[in-house]
Amino acid sequence: MSGFILIFAIILISGLIAFVGDWMGLKVGKKRVSILGLRPHYTAVFITVITGILIAVITITILTIFSADVRTALFGMEELKEELSFLSQEVETRNLQLSTMRDDLQQKVAQLQEVEEKYQKLSQEIEEKTIQLNELIATRQQLMEEKEKLTKEVEELNATIRALYAGITWIREGEVIFGSDEQIALTIIQGGKPAEKIREELIKFLNEASDKALALGASKYEQTEQVFIIAQRDFDEVVEKISNSESSKEWVVRLLSSLNVVKGEPIVAYFTLTENRLIFRQGEVIVSEVIESSSVPGEVERRLLSLLRKVNILAVERGIIPDPQFNFVGSISAINLYNTVKTVEEADSPRKVSVISLYDTWSVGPLRVRMEVEPVS
Repeated sequence: MSGFILIFAIILISGLIAFVGDWMGLKVGKKRVSILGLRPHYTAVFITVITGILIAVITITILTIFSADVRTALFGMEELKEELSFLSQEVETRNLQLSTMRDDLQQKVAQLQEVEEKYQKLSQEIEEKTIQLNELIATRQQLMEEKEKLTKEVEELNATIRALYAGITWIREGEVIFGSDEQIALTIIQGGKPAEKIREELIKFLNEASDKALALGASKYEQTEQVFIIAQRDFDEVVEKISNSESSKEWVVRLLSSLNVVKGEPIVAYFTLTENRLIFRQGEVIVSEVIESSSVPGEVERRLLSLLRKVNILAVERGIIPDPQFNFVGSISAINLYNTVKTVEEADSPRKVSVISLYDTWSVGPLRVRMEVEPVS
């Protein structure tokens, strides 16, 4: 029910009750009626009082029926006060707990920050230690590889030492088939190839050289079943150098004996590398010399042979690899040499003799030459 309607109803009912009470008091007063033995005047007063009480009772009843707030104010105030007091105490308790929890929270936040700082510090230390551990592992791996490599080299050196000691006996007791630093075999390998391809070519080269050495009387080493005893490091260095060079280069690979080799024993050997360069071009004059005719038999031929020895020395100095058996770098036609001797001997004046390259000659050789005779200008 609306508040205005309730107030209007209370006013209306109160006015109606007052009117009725006044009317009854008037009737009682005129008729001089007595209630409860009271005098008419007091009876009228009594009716007025009853009317006021009825107005209050009806007003309170109506308000109580239609307003929960009025009922609460009239009958539940003490309970509300007690509940309010309890709630106030509860709020104080909660506020105290909240304050305590805030203090605890601040302490926990401070502890959390401290733990986070320690975590960051430990994480950084773990990262640094991890890096150091990886470096140590890499270093250990390198050391292990070096150890294995050194172990192999020690074994090879021990084998070489045993072969050297045995070689001393071979020199005294056996037939020498290769002298110290003597060339056993020779091959040419193109630079810039993959290392594995170069290894295959070198192994093929060693197999062919083994057949040659076995044919001359060498034998295989018992532990490796190989004819040649070669340090693994020397083999790897040759492969690496050829592989890392330019593809336009050619390399002369020579296999040489490290010491005197006696028939019936393996060969301690090593490699040498020489770039295969163009030394003399076709038609190039290598050396010239003026030679006079002589009545002494064989004098002109001796001087021409001396000129050829100069050519041999010059060619070796320029980089041509000499023949391992005769230590010469090339050859000349016997007919050309004979005709040159005859021409100089029959000449009535000194003649200029020039030694000329027949072909383009590279480091690997051989050098083919011819002699030309012309008058001295």
